[in-house]
Amino acid sequence: MDKRDLSTNFKSRLSQVLASHPAGKGHFLKSVGMDRSALSQFLNPDSDRLPRAEMLRRIAQVTGVSVDWLLCLENAPEGRQEVAASVHIEKAVQADGSTPLDQWRREASGFKLRYVPSTLPDMVSLSPEAADTNTDARGGGVENVLERISLDDLDVEIAMPIQTLKDLSARTGLWRGAEAQTCRAQLAHMARVCRENYPALRLHLYDGTETFSAPFTVFGKQRVALYIGDAYLMVSSPDQVRGFSRQFDRLVRRATIGSDRVHEVIEALADAVRG
Repeated sequence: MDKRDLSTNFKSRLSQVLASHPAGKGHFLKSVGMDRSALSQFLNPDSDRLPRAEMLRRIAQVTGVSVDWLLCLENAPEGRQEVAASVHIEKAVQADGSTPLDQWRREASGFKLRYVPSTLPDMVSLSPEAADTNTDARGGGVENVLERISLDDLDVEIAMPIQTLKDLSARTGLWRGAEAQTCRAQLAHMARVCRENYPALRLHLYDGTETFSAPFTVFGKQRVALYIGDAYLMVSSPDQVRGFSRQFDRLVRRATIGSDRVHEVIEALADAVRG
């Protein structure tokens, strides 16, 4: 295939990608790092210009298609060809004090964020200062995936075992010895956040005695981050991202309480705190 034919095929596939991008052309350009003049040249029928390999990789990563599909070298958009390694480890806090979460959240803007927390999800938890204690009411390691998230930009779903909240209410497990006032305030705050922000924020509670899931977050169609303590195992293969999305959907189907009523259950657990 000569360059002219390759360019014509790429124009067709790029047009399909733009038409189906849920957040619009502006978000697409920002996510892949392309300016409007370059896009115009790539789509110009009188030009045979093609993007560099790195730009092709970014387009594929952001849209969840393969590079070979973009170039019409295969018909399945989710083909397995990769330009770069699809799995690597990112430190939770970089040497300069930054976190990769900021970039991942920014790139997922306009998409759905699916989150299975390690303990309590940070968006619905009290900070140590808010709880008026030096002990973080969330317990254990905290990944802060939802820190500074705006529900105006992202559709957020959270799935977690109800046993985590029952432990908090009973002051057992991670919360053994915690002050009753702190646990009660945490549950009341969580119920309020879920009630006031539904349906932009949806919490699904499943039975942890029947279903297990490691903590992970699906950032739109771009990547999955698995929390492993002080680092994240980051996965960017489109097939793998879709696999984790399906795993999250399975957790949602196994939820024992509807997300529109979950605040009622949490309020009851708050009232049940003794001490």
